[in-house]
Amino acid sequence: RQLIAGATLSPTGNALFKIYIIDEVHMLTREAFNTLLKTMEEPPAHVKFILATTEPHKVPPTIQSRCQRFDFRNIPVAGIAGHLREVLAKEKIEADDEVVFQVARLANGSMRDALSLLDRLIATGQSPLNRRTLEEMFGLPDRELVVGLVDAIADGDIKATLERTADLLMRGIGQDQLVDVLIDRLRQLMLIAACGAESELVELSEDARAAAAAQARRFDAAAL
Repeated sequence: RQLIAGATLSPTGNALFKIYIIDEVHMLTREAFNTLLKTMEEPPAHVKFILATTEPHKVPPTIQSRCQRFDFRNIPVAGIAGHLREVLAKEKIEADDEVVFQVARLANGSMRDALSLLDRLIATGQSPLNRRTLEEMFGLPDRELVVGLVDAIADGDIKATLERTADLLMRGIGQDQLVDVLIDRLRQLMLIAACGAESELVELSEDARAAAAAQARRFDAAAL
């Protein structure tokens, strides 16, 4: 009611428009949507509405039909990594390519999160930024230990597999995190086995990609 009442008033100062951003708009009740619809059907010339939601299917068709829809998606790892390299180059900061890719993957499609993670790494003062610094700062398991664990699985060596799993757990990594890391590693190997090491689906740096390709050849896609 306050929004609709305020929408009829002209913008103040030098503003040309009044912009109303309704976040998580799907949370509105049916009655609220019906009331809002009356204003959206014939909005004042100076008013623009921006409706944001993670569940667009819950927004009534009568509302959606009066909107331009823009779907925002996660940014691919390669796109985030490319932008991070540009930032590092402009800041004259050196970083291993593997670190850039790992930060991009940790961001889960969010450029803002990727830049925040990179800022934290830069704050350590390390130069160049390396994998060891990344692992220590974010509590990630040693990649070489994870690779060794997968090698033991490839060998069918139960004793070595259990010992390397115990080694990772003794270093403070949680069981859920270990499972997630292992799933991610096996997924990358599966993609290489199924699509080839040069596939865009493989989210690894060039050096890590070559090493993963060699390891992937020890399995078939079905086993992975």
